[in-house]
Amino acid sequence: MKHRLDHLNLQKQREVAYIRRVILDELEARLGASRSQRVRSYRVLKIVLYGSFARGTWFDDRRSGRASDYDLLVIVSHKPLTDMTTFWASVEDRLFREAKVQKDVSIIVHTLREVNAALREGQYFFSEVISQGVLLYDAVEKGVAPRAGRALVEPGQPDPQRAYEMAMEYFSVWRLKANYFLGDGLRYAGRGADENNHAAFHLHQAAEAVYRMVLLTVTLYAPATHHLGKLRQKCESIDPRLAEAWGPEQKPYKRYFELLRRAYVEARYSPAYETTPEILKWQAERIARLLEIADASCRERLANLQNQAKGKGARQRHS
Repeated sequence: MKHRLDHLNLQKQREVAYIRRVILDELEARLGASRSQRVRSYRVLKIVLYGSFARGTWFDDRRSGRASDYDLLVIVSHKPLTDMTTFWASVEDRLFREAKVQKDVSIIVHTLREVNAALREGQYFFSEVISQGVLLYDAVEKGVAPRAGRALVEPGQPDPQRAYEMAMEYFSVWRLKANYFLGDGLRYAGRGADENNHAAFHLHQAAEAVYRMVLLTVTLYAPATHHLGKLRQKCESIDPRLAEAWGPEQKPYKRYFELLRRAYVEARYSPAYETTPEILKWQAERIARLLEIADASCRERLANLQNQAKGKGARQRHS
């Protein structure tokens, strides 16, 4: 894994270094304040920058207002430390408020055991993170953790047949969920203010299900987030054709998408959340188009995986 950020300009290097410091400082303060000796023994083992800022392919579209996130994998010592609500809400809140951090930050947290298990299986997502990522922090190198048992394993070779079967199951399950949620959204739209908000929540769930379908079918991994903007960005980096579903990046469509993004929480709990049948109709039409494009994209991936599995099987029979 790379250790340097030379491909980033000095301002971005300082920004990444500051994000790393916030993560470590916030976790140290939270763990140190615990009365539990076990909790105080939890450790951040490694921090890895991955994605577009690690590869050097980030974008910043000022016209649409969309830009690449800083994507970080945090590898921790104990499973309870992967609880995003308990341990990471304060980190994400601070990074969101910090004026020194100009980009959104997406954090995923896994134990070393989870990451190594995925690497041994040759899982695409984690193999790419490790092969293309930049190691920002290593507790072993800093003398914070013992070396024994703290190493990342070499990525194994994926089993094409197993990858195909897993991807097909993910595709089938999440495609069905997307259609169910979309149908529920259409069913409640236009019946009244409360029903409109209920419809908005279900339409959010439909869009989220489509994006999870893409991520899980293509990479066999999806982050634990309901943030549609982040899921959309990750999926469009996999297949840019998905961006077409939301139409031109202009008013009022940007606001309509933002209303959909906020619906996961606000449509259920905020009395200030409001939508209209016209907005819901636009959202439903766009989600239906998104599902159509995503379906084709996933079927292409499944066909590729199936061909790989058949090819491996043929080679084994002739060996």
